[in-house]
Amino acid sequence: MDKRSRRKDQFVSASELARLGYCERQVVFDAMYGRKTTAEQRQAQARGVRAHAAFYDESHRIAAASTKKGKCFIATMVLGDCQETRHLRAFRDLYLRRSVLGRWVIGAYYAHSPRICDWLEGKTIAVRVVRWMLKPIASAAGLAVQRKVR
Repeated sequence: MDKRSRRKDQFVSASELARLGYCERQVVFDAMYGRKTTAEQRQAQARGVRAHAAFYDESHRIAAASTKKGKCFIATMVLGDCQETRHLRAFRDLYLRRSVLGRWVIGAYYAHSPRICDWLEGKTIAVRVVRWMLKPIASAAGLAVQRKVR
């Protein structure tokens, strides 16, 4: 049985594909002799897993807090569920959640926006003004998201 027929039933991970672009010899070496990791690599991987778990837990806490309030948030209230609103959500996820200050801004928004939505309810002129102010912000957020995704 040659190497090709042995490897045919195994899959190639995204990490292996990424490493192919970096170092073909390393991939071949790993395939022949098995992948060996150093203690530093294992520690870095464990740190990454812990950081990912903390980020995941925090995002779920924020989402749970937002559903408990039971009120519509400002962007959804004045813009509806549209492309601009999706841009703002993506900006929140890609930029704001990555820093302490950004998470503080998110928390403050979630804490105060239900009262603002209550105040805006039934005030069509105020809703139009907020919409007029929010659209350019949403457009800028969309551009920032596109730049980050590319």
